[in-house]
Amino acid sequence: MARLGIYEPAADATDSAAAADRFHPAFLRAHSANVQSAYGPASIVRASGPAAPSTVPDERRFADGRLRHSGLARGPRPGAGTPPTRAGTSAAGRGVLPADDHAYLAPPPPYLHGVPANQQLEGRNLFSTMNDEQAVLFALSRESPEKIVSYACYLLELESRHGQRLFHLVFDHCHHQVQEWVIVQITRDRKSFSRLCVGRTDEVVFMINSCETRRSMQLFREAIQQWMSQNQLRSLLLDSKRLRVVYAFVVKSPPDIVQIIFEAIAKDCIRLACQPNGLRLLQNCLERTSQMERNNIFIQLSYQSLHLALNSCGNWIIQDILTKGETSHIEIIAFCLRNHYVALAKNKYGSNVVECCLRAFHEGEQMVIVNELIYYPHFKDLVTHEFANFTLSTALEICKYPIRNILANAILSQNIIVRNQHSMKIFSILAKYGFIS
Repeated sequence: MARLGIYEPAADATDSAAAADRFHPAFLRAHSANVQSAYGPASIVRASGPAAPSTVPDERRFADGRLRHSGLARGPRPGAGTPPTRAGTSAAGRGVLPADDHAYLAPPPPYLHGVPANQQLEGRNLFSTMNDEQAVLFALSRESPEKIVSYACYLLELESRHGQRLFHLVFDHCHHQVQEWVIVQITRDRKSFSRLCVGRTDEVVFMINSCETRRSMQLFREAIQQWMSQNQLRSLLLDSKRLRVVYAFVVKSPPDIVQIIFEAIAKDCIRLACQPNGLRLLQNCLERTSQMERNNIFIQLSYQSLHLALNSCGNWIIQDILTKGETSHIEIIAFCLRNHYVALAKNKYGSNVVECCLRAFHEGEQMVIVNELIYYPHFKDLVTHEFANFTLSTALEICKYPIRNILANAILSQNIIVRNQHSMKIFSILAKYGFIS
């Protein structure tokens, strides 16, 4: 279907037949046979005098060709006259119901509450109970943009699934400029917008994903920007629903519009990396920042690698840096973790980081890790430790001669007779490389 929009009188009656319909011709042809008998002709008398001024902020006239689908045009408001039919153009070809020359958009069927379309919108609660969603679109297509905006905002207040489905339908079929006006209304009051994001998260995310103009995304940015201060960011990380809105905005927006969000996150990246919601937000932003911005964030995180490696969330971002970062970042991490590998290997999260270090480091740094482990006074405990045994297993797999031989001889020298469940993998690898039979 085409977008719901505003009627613009044609300057030339001969060329005005293209502005006949807001809907796709295929839609009308598929349904006209079923509902044609229930529709009456619209008035063909156009009211004289200037049109009333619009109450919608920032109203701009539509330029020709602004509709998403080429070849679709907007229809007249109720009471507007019917432009003459261009010779040789069929009704179906113009997307018009084949009923003489009465209406370019069929009014809603009279059996729907027995009320004309323009009166149904005045009692919006009646519209919210309509089961015929196509009839809602037909009726709205003959209304002013102000009423479309008002009705869309009203649907956001409904808690029923039917109201949510109608909002998705109406907003998706609105002209881009009408979508902007809806966003203007819901973002005008910052506190109300925050409440809307909590109470109607799915609808706000849907609007963000449906918008296709820079102005729409700028309006959302101005509303979301209030959450990016240090005090507000702390409460944002505890609100999973508002975070969903931020995720959708970061993914949908072009880099220049979302830049202010990136800057706020870069300033507080350490704290974000230590929380589940913050880590996801940080990772989403890192995927879309420039190389220079990503490099600056990686440097900050690398210098805090010891603290982050022991954290249930932070260890993941350190592993990301070891996997995707540059040599300079890896060198910083190696410097910060040196002399702490035993403590990391015995930690549930730190052991994952040490394993990733063994894969990312060159042979010299691998030797530093292995020496620190085998010269630990209680090295025997590391072999049977529930977490450290994974670090030793990875070292045996990753390291080459002579490091692997040094580590294998150190393990065998402990004379471990009881091979508990935590050391079975180690001895399996030793057998694989021929150190034991």
